[in-house]
Amino acid sequence: MKAAQHTTYNKKNITLTFAELAKPSITADQVLVKVTAAGVNPLDNMISCGEVKMIVSYNLP
Repeated sequence: MKAAQHTTYNKKNITLTFAELAKPSITADQVLVKVTAAGVNPLDNMISCGEVKMIVSYNLP
């Protein structure tokens, strides 16, 4: 499974790391969803740049 990871705040250089990850295993009470498309809204971009860090402290995974 391919993944794009954003791991640090940096206003001047937003860097994504692309990685190949193992397919997650699930249990009987879980579902696995295949995502074929995703979008980013302006707030997501502000969070990734650290612009709202003083107001709300989001922790990156």
